Amino acid sequence: MTKEYAAFRRRPRRVDLTCQQVTDLILNYVRGELPPQATLALKAHLRECPDCVAFLATYTKTIQAARSLQYETIPPTMRRRIRHFLRTKISEASHSAADPV
Repeated sequence: MTKEYAAFRRRPRRVDLTCQQVTDLILNYVRGELPPQATLALKAHLRECPDCVAFLATYTKTIQAARSLQYETIPPTMRRRIRHFLRTKISEASHSAADPV
């Protein structure tokens, strides 16, 4: 149960949701974890709010895209180059922090 869902459960029975509240509940909705009353309130909001419908569509497509990604191992050469790059950047940042202009 998310923090947002717990806050929703503490609210009075009849709820007209705001766009921000829909955004906070959307993860539970997509997961099918909202109780029927919250689902009805969310769907009522979606019937009247094209912006939240668009947000929900984008949200679900993003989840689908992320699930379709394949896990790939980084080649050792690339791993060494990334480590070298990060160490260089960290070193540069620590030197510039120690030497304020």
